[in-house]
Amino acid sequence: MKMNPAFLRYNAICLLSVCCVLLPPVLEFVQTGGPPGSAGLSAALLTGCILLLLLPLSEESPDGSFRFALLAGIASLAAALAGLPGRMRVLALLLVQTGYLWFRNQERYEDLWPLFRPARVWNNVECHARDTYVMTLFVLAAFFPWPGAPAALRWAYLALCGLMYLLLSLRVILGRTLLLSRRKELELKELVRGSLRNAPTLVENRSEEMGRMQQLYDRVSALMEEKKPFLDYEFTIADLAGAVFSNRAYLSKTINVISGRNFNQFVNGYRVRYSVDLLRRDPFLRVIDVALMSGFHTVVTFNMAFKLNMGETPSRFQERLRLEWRTAQQSRAKAMSADAEKPDGHP
Repeated sequence: MKMNPAFLRYNAICLLSVCCVLLPPVLEFVQTGGPPGSAGLSAALLTGCILLLLLPLSEESPDGSFRFALLAGIASLAAALAGLPGRMRVLALLLVQTGYLWFRNQERYEDLWPLFRPARVWNNVECHARDTYVMTLFVLAAFFPWPGAPAALRWAYLALCGLMYLLLSLRVILGRTLLLSRRKELELKELVRGSLRNAPTLVENRSEEMGRMQQLYDRVSALMEEKKPFLDYEFTIADLAGAVFSNRAYLSKTINVISGRNFNQFVNGYRVRYSVDLLRRDPFLRVIDVALMSGFHTVVTFNMAFKLNMGETPSRFQERLRLEWRTAQQSRAKAMSADAEKPDGHP
C-alpha cells in the first residue's frame, strides 16, 4: 500500500526531532569521552522542541515544514559536530524557527478568502498555540545557564527543557493544543463541523479556481437579489444549479468556499434579510405570517435562522421596532401639538 507523502514528511519531521535530541549528546560523549553535561542535554531538548514546532498545522502543507525541519536538523547536527556551545546552537535554530513563522504568515495571508471560512476557527487556535510555545522557547533560550552557573540551576533548567519537550510531544501525539481544555477544543471542532460540514479541499491553482468560483457566486447573488427564488420554501440546490447553469456539487462547493456556509444556511440568510425588511415596513405583522412570506416552512426554522443571523429572536427584534415606531409616533404627536398651540403669526 502506497503511503501518503504528506504523512511520510510529517513522520520524518518527528523522527528528525528525536534524532536531534539523541545524537548531539552521543557526539559529545564521543568527543569528550565522558557523559554529556547539562548544557548539552538542555540544548538537545530545546532543539527537539523547535523541530516539533515546525510540524504543519491542520491546514498547512507539509512541504515548507519539511524543508525548514531539514535545514534545522542539518544545522543542529553540524553545530554539534563542530562543538559549538549549546546556547549558540539553540539561538541559531530559533532564527530558523522565526524564518519559518514568517514563511507561514506570508502563506496564510496570501489569499484573504480562506480566513473567512469557518474551518479557520480551529486553525487560528492552533496558530495562537504554536506562537505561544515559540515565545516560551525564546524565554527559555534567554535564560540558558551560563558556564559558571550553579549545578542546581543547570539541572533545574534541564528539567524544564525536558518538561517542554514532553509537553510538545504529547501535543503531537494527542493532536491537541494543550492550552485549552479538552471539552473546549471539542466544542470548537464541533462548531466548525456544524457550520461547514463539507469543507472544500484546496486546489492547486487557487487564484484561477477562485476566479471561477467568484464569477459563479456573483451570478448566484444577482439571481437571489433580483428573482428572489428563496421565497419558495421548496427551493433546492438543484433548482439554483439549473438557474445558473452549473452542477450541484460544484455550486455547493462554491457557496461553501465563498460564503463559509452550506446551501441551507446561505438561502436562509437571504430569507432572514427579507423578513427584516418586512418587519421594518410593518412591525405589527404576525411572526408566522412573516415566516411564511419569507420562504420558511415552519416558525421554528424561522426562529432558529433569525437568531443565528441577527443575534436575537424575531419577537425580540419586532418588539424593538414597535417601540421605535411608538416613540416616533409620540414625537410626531408632540410636534403637531406644539405647532397647534403656537399663536397665529408666530413662526
